[in-house]
Amino acid sequence: MQLIYEDKFDAANELKNAAIPNRLYKYFPLFDEYRNKYEEENLKRINSLLEGQIWVSKYDMLNDPFEYKMLYLDKEKIEKHDWPVEMLDDFLEGIKKFSLTTCFSGETENNMPMWAHYANNHKGYCVSYRVTKPELITPVFYEPKRVGIASVAINLLSAFHNKDEEKMLKYSTLYNLSLCCKHSLWEYENEYRLVYLSYNSNNGQLISLEEIGLEVESIFIGHKTEPLQYESLLKIGKSLGCNVYQMLFEENSEDFKLVPRKLH
Repeated sequence: MQLIYEDKFDAANELKNAAIPNRLYKYFPLFDEYRNKYEEENLKRINSLLEGQIWVSKYDMLNDPFEYKMLYLDKEKIEKHDWPVEMLDDFLEGIKKFSLTTCFSGETENNMPMWAHYANNHKGYCVSYRVTKPELITPVFYEPKRVGIASVAINLLSAFHNKDEEKMLKYSTLYNLSLCCKHSLWEYENEYRLVYLSYNSNNGQLISLEEIGLEVESIFIGHKTEPLQYESLLKIGKSLGCNVYQMLFEENSEDFKLVPRKLH
């Protein structure tokens, strides 16, 4: 953040890119009859894997209802500069509206909470991706408290109004970093995310992995994945030419963990 304040964007990007792992993981749910239209949802998700696509969502469609809320407008400071809080709030909400997000984890495939929370209690699957464009990925920062802003919001709106491209870059970069910040309670996820700007989306859209610099490396089938979905994922792995594993629990080991068994 400090490097951006000092207008050292190249140095800031180099530092950020160096922090992105070569491999990221994403957990996907597969649903059963307890969810409406579950077959349709599962088919869309599996087809997107086969076609080399990934879904990016509007922030209010993500599982955490408090996404993008780490920053708040410091009303007292803003009013001292004679700026209407409502106008700034509308402006920042407009940016959020066009910012689509997809989230990854820097953890391994052997993460039981992630399987439970994001792969429908081990009924889904996990994909590991090779990262070829680290400049598009941002690590998530975890903070215990929200941060009040005034100057960033005011300067960003002023830069747009004055068409000052240099300041637009500086303050939009600072603001976009806030979209990759969550409460410290989420730290166990070790999250990385991609924020994708789109002006033609309702709840989200599919984008190609090639566009965002990701390649499917391996597919990990959940411990409780249904046989039909198991077979579909196995076929997709063969079609993509990637490794496929199933996650199994070691019943006769003192280690409390899942172990990937290679299928092909």
